[in-house]
Amino acid sequence: MDLSLSTSECQLLRHLVLADMPYVDQGAVAVAVQGLDEETVQDDVRSLTWRGMVAADGGRLSITPLGAAAHYASEVEYLSARLVDVVTLADELVHLAPALAREMHAVRQVAQGAWPLEQATRYASDGPPGRPR
Repeated sequence: MDLSLSTSECQLLRHLVLADMPYVDQGAVAVAVQGLDEETVQDDVRSLTWRGMVAADGGRLSITPLGAAAHYASEVEYLSARLVDVVTLADELVHLAPALAREMHAVRQVAQGAWPLEQATRYASDGPPGRPR
């Protein structure tokens, strides 16, 4: 089953993972959550219900275990991409300002999960010998 989600589907799942939403009928959704477009939500509800990620029962719209898994997988994918961006930026900054190499190495280590923040901070603040702290 294809779990790829549109931006609006991700947004709806993000809301539903926190709390159920009122659900009027198959044709309309009471969009009480700010930032959700009513027409888009209706299409997303149909799509996500068909795919088993959302359930509409008793006037409520709720996320299913599959929907929660898809939501968290989407979040992991997004956050992983952000960490790649951080590492790429650190590499670029080293080329632009070689004096920042030690600090950017610490940033890369944290972004890649190799070091905890405390270790990276200690490493970056120690600096090379002879450098003022």
